[in-house]
Amino acid sequence: MRKLQLFIALACLGWTVKAQDSLKSVQLDEVVVTGTKSEVPVEKSGKSIFKVTRKEIEASGASTVADVLNQVPGVQMDGNFGTPGTNIDYFVRGASSKRTLVLIDGVPFNDASGIDQTYDLRLLNLDQVESIEVLKGGLSTLYGTGAAAGVINIQLKKANTDRLAGQANAEYGSFNTFKGNVGVYGSKNKVSYLLNGGYNKSNGFSAAKDESGSNNFDEDGFEGFNFLGKADYQFNNAFSVGFTGGYDQFENEFDVGAFTDSETNFSEYKQVRLGIRPSYKWNSGGIKGNLFMNNLDRIFESFGTLSEYDAENYQIDLLINQNLGDQVKLIGGLNYQKLSYSQPGTEQESFNMIDPYVTFIYDQNNFNMQIGGRLNVHSDYGSNFVYNLNPSYLFELNDFEVKVFGSYATAFISPSLFQLFGPFGPNPELKPEESQSAEFGATAYLNRIQFDAVYFYRNDENMIIYTAQYENSGEEIETDGLEIVSSFDVSSKFSISGNYTFTRRLNDEVLYRIPAHKYGANLSFKASANLTTSISYLHTGERPLRYFDNSSFVTQEVNGKSFDLFDFTATYDWNNFTLTGSVRNIFDADYQAIAGFNSVGRNYRIGVKYSFN
Repeated sequence: MRKLQLFIALACLGWTVKAQDSLKSVQLDEVVVTGTKSEVPVEKSGKSIFKVTRKEIEASGASTVADVLNQVPGVQMDGNFGTPGTNIDYFVRGASSKRTLVLIDGVPFNDASGIDQTYDLRLLNLDQVESIEVLKGGLSTLYGTGAAAGVINIQLKKANTDRLAGQANAEYGSFNTFKGNVGVYGSKNKVSYLLNGGYNKSNGFSAAKDESGSNNFDEDGFEGFNFLGKADYQFNNAFSVGFTGGYDQFENEFDVGAFTDSETNFSEYKQVRLGIRPSYKWNSGGIKGNLFMNNLDRIFESFGTLSEYDAENYQIDLLINQNLGDQVKLIGGLNYQKLSYSQPGTEQESFNMIDPYVTFIYDQNNFNMQIGGRLNVHSDYGSNFVYNLNPSYLFELNDFEVKVFGSYATAFISPSLFQLFGPFGPNPELKPEESQSAEFGATAYLNRIQFDAVYFYRNDENMIIYTAQYENSGEEIETDGLEIVSSFDVSSKFSISGNYTFTRRLNDEVLYRIPAHKYGANLSFKASANLTTSISYLHTGERPLRYFDNSSFVTQEVNGKSFDLFDFTATYDWNNFTLTGSVRNIFDADYQAIAGFNSVGRNYRIGVKYSFN
């Protein structure tokens, strides 16, 4: 069996065949948004961008946003292999979750009550996602706090037809897991609209690993509901206003710790999202607004103690795109955020930030240069300034094209409300964490072949640590690595691709939970006009893990062995129906993703989707 797995892995890496709708890096002539806050062809972008479309999401066999992200080069997810509802962490280029900013429809999202103010991806329903762009490197100049290692921009579905259309889908799988989703969308006259609702329930399996031999650890389940509504009114060719509303809720059961069962621990999350999106265009540019409110209520019960948190985030973002001639473009704006949180019996704590920012883009023939800066003005710690420099050049040699690019950027992570004013060791004198990052790379296009290679470096400093209280330390952490992605479109049915990521720490700091070597591949065959089958492969290398031993009250360190996973997916289109089926972890690998906790074995899923228009 091991020899068979190794043979398939080598075959996938050497000649990884996949259909046109498999996960891939952004192709020539595609349009991306995240790198400049405006639509630009990828050959004009001086960044390494990985974009996953709706069609690619469906072909990948992924069931959650975390599943999709774990297939992106340079990204390591933590928790996605556990029982449904397990806490999710995301590591971009070796950086912790708080150094990667999550955007939803271009708006920064976070949990104002969390220790690190990171956004919980469990709140998102993958059926409501239209596309995901992952842009790596320092991006605080455009997006502010948290964008030190990268940005994950999640675009939700929107109306894209001039008539009433919709779809309904249902899935059933291992661990008595059921998923259902219903959506309608369309437009009439000047109004476009979308309504979408989803439900997800799973009995799951025990989160904690049972080494006692009792075999009586209980299942830890998950149940979630999501609603999304959008409406846009086009007053004329120049002016429009959009409205967004969403409600997300989930409940999950969890165990008290590594190798330790619990029958009473649970958490419940409820999130409300409301937004207004005015937009006005003129011949040489335009202005867009985003006025957004996000409320998140969290309830935990652990060790018989109930904890409640109520968090709010109000945002106003004004963005101007203005052409200053044929070769220069200005992208500037003003962002305001007010974050607050409270607990029962305590006063509400809050801070606000006002950030003016500007970026100039110079574009002459095949040369592109982006220079920008941002002033962060914080109500507690004062102000700081970040900037970026990002040149690129596209060489055109007959049918062979090569884009070379580089960047240098500074970024910041503001201290959280919990660290400034929370119940455990607060320090209102905290300053923001800072980082400097650089990258250089090349993308080669030759007919149907594409090859990307990027070297990256990041230095994080002024880190916030916890001793007797939260404080800024003099510690610096240096990280560098290499990302390689390649693809070859053999025909309309086949293409070849593979990816590899190397990540390391340059000083004595240990890179916990993140493998030095990670690579993946996908083999897909479009057997007919209706049937597509695919097999994907993912190798996660060795990495140090640690866990808290509840019996000795000591943090233990263990070696997380490397593991290899193979998944199979098939889709069949019949009239207005699409039938799907998947087997994940085909060889039922026994592996340890998180120390002291179970990882999912072989599991199955079948589904049907009905579409009408």
